Amino acid sequence: MKFKKWVVSSLRTKLLIMFLFLTVIPLILVGVISYMKSYNIVAQKSYSLAQIQVAQLRTEFDDVIQDIKRFTEIGKKDSTVQFLIDKQNTGEESKSILGMIKLYRESYQYSDSIMNIKIISLDGKAVSEDRGVHQLEGQALTKPPFVKLLDEPSKTLIEPIYKNSNPALSMTSTIVSDNSKEVIGFINIVIKASVFKDILHEASLRTSDTIKIESETGNILFSHPQFAKTSPISDRKPIEENHSGYFTKGATFFVFDTSELTGWKFIRYTPLLDITKEANEIRSLIVLTVGSVLIFTIGLYFFITSRLILPLSILKEKMKQASQGDLNVQLDNKGTDEISDLGENFNSMIMKIKALLTKSVNEQKQLKIAELRTMQAQINPHFLYNSLETIIWMAEAKKSQQVIEITKALSHFFRISLSKGKDLILLEDEIDHIRNYLTIQKMRYQDILDVTFHLNEDILQYEIIKLTLQPIVENAIYHGIKNKRGKGFVRIKGDFTPEGYISIDVIDNGIGITEDKLKDIRFQLSQGVPFEKNQGGFGMVNVHQRILLHYGKPFGLTINSWYGSGTRVSLIIPAERGYK
Repeated sequence: MKFKKWVVSSLRTKLLIMFLFLTVIPLILVGVISYMKSYNIVAQKSYSLAQIQVAQLRTEFDDVIQDIKRFTEIGKKDSTVQFLIDKQNTGEESKSILGMIKLYRESYQYSDSIMNIKIISLDGKAVSEDRGVHQLEGQALTKPPFVKLLDEPSKTLIEPIYKNSNPALSMTSTIVSDNSKEVIGFINIVIKASVFKDILHEASLRTSDTIKIESETGNILFSHPQFAKTSPISDRKPIEENHSGYFTKGATFFVFDTSELTGWKFIRYTPLLDITKEANEIRSLIVLTVGSVLIFTIGLYFFITSRLILPLSILKEKMKQASQGDLNVQLDNKGTDEISDLGENFNSMIMKIKALLTKSVNEQKQLKIAELRTMQAQINPHFLYNSLETIIWMAEAKKSQQVIEITKALSHFFRISLSKGKDLILLEDEIDHIRNYLTIQKMRYQDILDVTFHLNEDILQYEIIKLTLQPIVENAIYHGIKNKRGKGFVRIKGDFTPEGYISIDVIDNGIGITEDKLKDIRFQLSQGVPFEKNQGGFGMVNVHQRILLHYGKPFGLTINSWYGSGTRVSLIIPAERGYK
């Protein structure tokens, strides 16, 4: 909740969040996507290059084997066939075979790589460059590779051997009769291992990786470096099931290719870091670039927000002072931007508020003057003159008790009207004011006026604006009862409303008001403009406006009348407890 409040209440925090979503996050996403794209491209390029290099090495090996395999054509020559099938006089055939071998050596590129060529018959008779015509041991042809070649005559077997203490490869193939299509002998070519090592060495100059060449049976034929320590491949399934490809195990990248000619597997071991070296360099460059841009952008954000937020913070503080009543605050604007305009508007607003307050004070003074005039208007000379005339008449008639009563009522009437300058008095005092007023009026209209009070005693301790009820009662007497024949009555009722307000009704059985006149009075109450004094309604409109100014809506007067039957004026005020 504190974090949420901090986010909501801070403009700088909101700007930071917007900045993150609109600048930082997209920048980071662009960096990540760029890195992933470049990584994939560079890595794929490295993978492809490694495959090409392995395939090139395999091609160079195949070229050597292919060139040396041409020597197997010697086995198809007539002299060779005759040597293999003839059991006795083979001297001429053997010389012919050796001559052909010499001729072939002069014709092919890799002939120097051949250490020895041997032709072997099924009965163990052999002719070779190093020993001439000779007989193999009796059990020689019962051992590999001869037994295997008899089962699969179309194959060529290449095995690692040592010749004169030097590493070499023994390549053995069958010689098949063209007539019978049966194996009649074998040709064995011993190849120097150095020719392959030289090729491997040349390849190693292009890479520092470990390269191994395995035979079909999984034996390691060659490797570079020769004594390189490499962990055995734990899962050879990708190599065994595929002709070529690459895969990664742990921190090592493997590329392999298979020779269709020999079945050899060419496997290259590369540390994965070497393969992704360029990609990692690109990643470092992207991280450095994005990081630099982020630092610059964040710095720019703090610079901009500081220039933006600082004036707003000052404006906020000045507004807080103004809200606490200090209307002398002013902003010192030095810029020409929108925030400076806001400061100018704030200064202008403060000046207008001060002017409005001054105007409001003056209006309150005018309202006090108007209330005083209202009070003076209520204590009009006619009322005072008539009251004094009544006292004189009663004195002349020697009605001393009644003189005392009316004089006492008149005294209390004026005392409550003044109320020591207070605007609000207890409802109890306002009712006493009405009683005194009615006491004086009943002396004059004792034959035609009857007054009753029906009040909830609990409302008497609540406040009311003074001189509120007297103008309403006066209207009931002068404009209602006085204009009707017969005895009139005024009933004053007071109680709480269901909403908790205080309601006071002044009800008379006077002449009432016509419908048109009633509409006019209601309109004047809503507009707050009184009638001319001689038209009546002046006091009621004045009372209604004073209540609205003091309490606001929905308080004030409502009037209902039935012409010929009477009038009911209702006063609604809030229940605000007062104190003596």
